[in-house]
Amino acid sequence: MGLIQIEMSAIAELGTQVAMHGAVRLGEVSVDDVFELIVGVIVLVVEMIPGG
Repeated sequence: MGLIQIEMSAIAELGTQVAMHGAVRLGEVSVDDVFELIVGVIVLVVEMIPGG
């Protein structure tokens, strides 16, 4: 089984694609997603408190 060959020029292009995907996804985050994230963090912190 051989190793996967990657061209050096493809590495920069891949990084650009990943960055663009992240930027687009960040733009799609809605208020509901942020609310769910905050509630999830609060629930996690409360569960970590002894006797909570």
